[in-house]
Amino acid sequence: MNQTRRFLPLAAAAVAAGSLLSSRRAAACDAEAMEAHLTAVCDGALAPARDALEAARPHATPAELMAMQRALTIANGTCTTGDPVAGARIAANLARLAGRIEGRAGISPDSLEMLG
Repeated sequence: MNQTRRFLPLAAAAVAAGSLLSSRRAAACDAEAMEAHLTAVCDGALAPARDALEAARPHATPAELMAMQRALTIANGTCTTGDPVAGARIAANLARLAGRIEGRAGISPDSLEMLG
């Protein structure tokens, strides 16, 4: 009985510490804030690809224009749902397409200046 009383304050302290940690963990995991941040990351990855596509658009074939629009629609959807991996992958593919169009048209790509 005496041993039980000795461990009771330790048990109470452990329960209090556990509840404190779990409430801090819950506060740190704001789902809406995380979703907004992932969307911003995805939009940031797409911005240079969008700029490169705009520069290449006058030199694109009708099939390339349709592919660009379709890929941009998909990429915007992935950003809205907060999937930066898919958005970054599509952004890289769009930048490659813009580079091919620029190369075929014989114009100097602005994408090299974006590398810093």
